Amino acid sequence: MLKELYITNYALIKELTVGFSKGLTVLSGETGAGKSIIVGALGLVLGEKAKTSQIRAGSESCTVEGRFRVENGHEAHEILKRMGVEYKKEEEVVIRRTITISGISKSYINGMQVTVRDLKEVTGTLIDIHGQHEHQSLLNVKNHLDLLDQYGGHDELLVKYRACFKSAEDTERQIEALRMDERERERRMDILRHTISEIDHAALTDGEDQRLEEEYQVLKNYEKLVSAVGNAYELLSGEDISALSQVDAALGELERIRGLSEEIGGLATELEGMRDVVGAVASSLNGYVEGIDYEPGKIDVIQSRIEQIRSLKKKYGDSIADITAYRDECAEELDALSLNEDTISGLMTRLEQQRREAGELAKELSVKRRVAAQTLNENTMSELSYLGMDKAGFCARIAYTESENGWVEMNGKRYELSRRGLDNVEFMLRANQGEPYRPLKDIASGGELSRIMLAIKTVLGTADPVLTFVFDEVDAGIGGKIAWAVGNRLRELSKQKQILCITHQAQIASKGDLNIRVEKVSSDKRAVTQVHLLEGEEKVGEIARMISGKSISEAALRQARQMIEE
Repeated sequence: MLKELYITNYALIKELTVGFSKGLTVLSGETGAGKSIIVGALGLVLGEKAKTSQIRAGSESCTVEGRFRVENGHEAHEILKRMGVEYKKEEEVVIRRTITISGISKSYINGMQVTVRDLKEVTGTLIDIHGQHEHQSLLNVKNHLDLLDQYGGHDELLVKYRACFKSAEDTERQIEALRMDERERERRMDILRHTISEIDHAALTDGEDQRLEEEYQVLKNYEKLVSAVGNAYELLSGEDISALSQVDAALGELERIRGLSEEIGGLATELEGMRDVVGAVASSLNGYVEGIDYEPGKIDVIQSRIEQIRSLKKKYGDSIADITAYRDECAEELDALSLNEDTISGLMTRLEQQRREAGELAKELSVKRRVAAQTLNENTMSELSYLGMDKAGFCARIAYTESENGWVEMNGKRYELSRRGLDNVEFMLRANQGEPYRPLKDIASGGELSRIMLAIKTVLGTADPVLTFVFDEVDAGIGGKIAWAVGNRLRELSKQKQILCITHQAQIASKGDLNIRVEKVSSDKRAVTQVHLLEGEEKVGEIARMISGKSISEAALRQARQMIEE
């Protein structure tokens, strides 16, 4: 509910704070006092169009701030959470709007700047202003189906339907992800087949690239290797003077004196070990040359193989292991694409089943909605008659959207489903008997519209999530019995919602739980709008003024007291 409205430099208001309470709050005062200015300022908080002409003459800017108490569990909390606005459920929600003379408008929720669109989304769940204002949730067709569902108590069935519809949507997305363009799919499969074939044909083995590089270097330098190895072999074990012959000669000399000194014996032993090492090296050198498989043209074959592996590395991986792993990935993808049609076929079967289930639930929901709509129509027309509009007609029109690809078939036609079901709902009204029904947004404005909205709101009751209703000009063109009826309905509705009403009718003002008189006074030779809380005899006097005008008679005072008592 709206707890407080703070206004500075708006129209005739210099600075004003208005507090509100539960129940029915009545704003009264003489014509031109500024009652509608207060409602206009409230509209600014709710996101209505900002105009520099609204700024008080001589001021650089104006500010309007509304403080709201929002019950736990109300949808406004979820909207604020989604927007990232900080709030605590036990604290007030503060909405501020400023306009500068340069035309800049800024909006804030709990100190966080937001767009006007975000502002409207939040306040659309908090307040409706009925009269010559744009902020009326009932004029938004998107709200009509939700209101009908809440009125009919369809929550349980609606949750069940939405879960089924979402499952079907998820399956559809899976199918779309799998069903790529057929030509693109075939191109991809050709690429995969070529890659697998190229890698398989290469018949790579682990470590092959390193072995080939080593063998290539040997063959490339074959003559140099043979010459160097041959020379080394001759030096170690040749027929002429060689390392082995020299070692043998040295050993012969040491053998003659081995027994004369232990140290000489040890050196002789070491020299024998060296002879074995030299002999082994010489033997290995001789075997190395004999082990080289040198054939004319073989180096070209090895070089070609090395280039082949290098080419595969450039395309598929930095190593033979990477190339092999990539080949396996391609094989898996090719298998998946080959089985794609089977997978899609299975998903299509599942989708058809889900669509059938969703369609049956949607039809069941539609039947319940039509029953609820009939009751809503009858009760609203009864309310319109009570409020003096017995020639008017109301209906909640339910229609389907025809589509060739619709999920639901009825009477040889197919219809679309959405997350809200099969139905499109719009509240329609006719002002007089015999006239065609027209959308609510196209009907007359001002007092007539306010009474129509009062009738609908009364019937919807707690089904409407909006917390506060503001009725401006609800008494336009009425009096007597009808004014009493309007007052009674405002009083009844105020037991469920917070009601703010601007009125000139004593019958309506007498019903107020909180009465506020709006006055225009002179301050510093300028007109200024002020408010005054009416209590006790002040309330009686204000209602008497509505009855008899400025000259308040005793009869008017007695009548005012009687009206308040009643």
